[in-house]
Amino acid sequence: YWIQEADVKTASKPKFSRREMSLEELIGVFYATDNLLQDTAALGAMVSGMFGEEFGFMLDDAIYNGTGAGQPLGILNSTALVSVAKESGQAADTIVADNIEKMYSRMWAPSLPRAEWYINQEIYPQLFNLKMVIGTGGVPLFMPPSGLSQAPYGTLMGRPVNPIEQAAALGDVGDIVFADLSQYVLIEKGGIQSASSIHVKFLTDETAFRFVMRVNGQPRWRAALTPYKGTSSTLSPFVALAERA
Repeated sequence: YWIQEADVKTASKPKFSRREMSLEELIGVFYATDNLLQDTAALGAMVSGMFGEEFGFMLDDAIYNGTGAGQPLGILNSTALVSVAKESGQAADTIVADNIEKMYSRMWAPSLPRAEWYINQEIYPQLFNLKMVIGTGGVPLFMPPSGLSQAPYGTLMGRPVNPIEQAAALGDVGDIVFADLSQYVLIEKGGIQSASSIHVKFLTDETAFRFVMRVNGQPRWRAALTPYKGTSSTLSPFVALAERA
């Protein structure tokens, strides 16, 4: 609040909420025969690398789609997610320019410099046809890679587009998401822990390789933000397009 010179200052008491996150376990187990270990050079290192990649995939999927029950809470299941409705009369399994413009307008303004698009790769044909109408012509909304934008994966409304396997099929919620992942909290302890044992499958001449990662995460926001002024539309660092069935 504003005061005049020499006025008494009145303190306020902001309210803080407490959050508790318990580390959840992501597990991987692999069995290799003794013959395979003897005949394949560097198998242990190869297995560690492959499990590391798969753990990364599973963690990305949890951040995107996680239920929060025994795993991280994903942005699509967050109470802070803003869902942009489809246009009146919009055909099933389509994306139109108005969808993109409205999703962009619902992003929390401080997140715009960091927000990126996450898409299912099968929606590319939809993006190639998007344009902003200007008079009798228009300009494309999607700039392909190594074209006008010179970005690794292309841009949409000036922000990077990332194709990911975790995104939903075209027409379903999650096929395209506009998100600022700096507003997502991820905690982990100790990285991926690995161990091996010859005793688990001793009678079948197999060695067990076990991988464990203790991790959890959730969005920083509990709810979308009602802006100080303007329309009644809420804002959020996590914006998705509603189902178009």
